[in-house]
Amino acid sequence: MAIYQFRLNLLPRKGVINEFGFIPNKLNINLQERNNHYYLEEDNLLETTDFFIDALTIKFWNYVEILPAEIIYYINKLFPRKPLESKSRYYYWKHYKRTINTAIDHDTSLILNKENGKIKELHFRADLREDGLEFLNKFIEISKKYDCLLMDIQGNLVIPEQKEVYKLVQLSNSYKFLTNPEEFLNSLSNDNKILNDD
Repeated sequence: MAIYQFRLNLLPRKGVINEFGFIPNKLNINLQERNNHYYLEEDNLLETTDFFIDALTIKFWNYVEILPAEIIYYINKLFPRKPLESKSRYYYWKHYKRTINTAIDHDTSLILNKENGKIKELHFRADLREDGLEFLNKFIEISKKYDCLLMDIQGNLVIPEQKEVYKLVQLSNSYKFLTNPEEFLNSLSNDNKILNDD
């Protein structure tokens, strides 16, 4: 993921409420364990006793009756081309456009559950360099249409309202880098010094 891209996962509100009984402000995400779990699952190496669970492994989409084809239709409208990859259960869209001063890079991934054909995961990455954040705003609208919440890579969960999403943007490393690259890189260097001192 490029530093200027801001990632959000769509989670159906009904699925979150069914899972937790309410809508929490933050969900647990363990990116390292998630990657390990994902690759083990893809290679069919998970045992039935594997109990790793975080916000990205919970099957929130199983609680809703949303047709993947319908969401795919609306996502297709955001991209000039059909998905780059369109396997039986994985869809990936990418749009890269050059402007006078920069290149804008957006993408979206949708994974279907191989057991029931429902959505397993849906996320997008919006390029924060885009004037007016048009792509981000269109995904906010898709989230509203399907009554989804939006979750950033830290697990922060918000309703699909521009004001709430923009608060998450301002907390992101992408935004920090774009507004002050030197300060952001220095903060990474300082974090690394603290880790190395232990």
